[in-house]
Amino acid sequence: MTGKPLSIAALAALWLTVPAGAVELQPHRASYDLKLTGQSEEVEGGEGRIAIELARPSCESYSLEYRFVARFVQASEITVTDQRTNSTEATDGRRFTFETRTLLDGNEQSEIRGSAVNENGATVVTMEAPASRRIELPASIFPMQHTENLVAAALAGRSVVETPLFDGDDEAEKLLTSTAIITPVAKPSSGQSKDVRPDKGAALKDMRAWRVIESFYNKDSNEDGMPIFETAFTLFENGVSDDLVMKFEGYSFEGGIASLDYLDAPACP
Repeated sequence: MTGKPLSIAALAALWLTVPAGAVELQPHRASYDLKLTGQSEEVEGGEGRIAIELARPSCESYSLEYRFVARFVQASEITVTDQRTNSTEATDGRRFTFETRTLLDGNEQSEIRGSAVNENGATVVTMEAPASRRIELPASIFPMQHTENLVAAALAGRSVVETPLFDGDDEAEKLLTSTAIITPVAKPSSGQSKDVRPDKGAALKDMRAWRVIESFYNKDSNEDGMPIFETAFTLFENGVSDDLVMKFEGYSFEGGIASLDYLDAPACP
């Protein structure tokens, strides 16, 4: 890239002009088995599981149910974290509603609930929990449109995508952004994870795929430019992901699809 870098607002404006329906995500239900890797001295072991259901209740919206349960072994004690998210997102990228509950050993620790709209060159967030408040952000992309944009960029041969994001974080003022590096996968992946259900390979057979390495930044990113969170995954042209790596502070999870089923989608014009 040459010349003056685009501002966050300009980047958002660019993405918000992507025509609705340019890329459509395949509704699906999937589970992922994860193992703990790169753990710190405090974390002796662990495992995780992600379950998602991406539905298309109408031509105007997506709905997502997401659950991530992780089991940690620390000093011979077992801790279980359970994050549950439900969200809906307009297919034109203009409106997003979200609710996330986090449990620790079965006890609720936090709840985040609210909505956001993109209007007049800004993203306006209305939080209902943990406290009622209104936040105005530079124009930002919501999660489903972000996935659509990654696929669109990959299909267009782009290798770097920078995006301002709002994903339901209650610290929205910290201005989350993403930098994704996209490289083609030489052959469509049939899954590299162990103990994968046989029909998964058939569901993804012959699809174009890319390896995406994505780093997330906000005002908490350190002076050396290190991200607050990193992930890598194989992204298929229908929006399904596999072969996950999730890097947190002091530990990471790796794994892939354990089950995958496609869901019906409405016939949209």
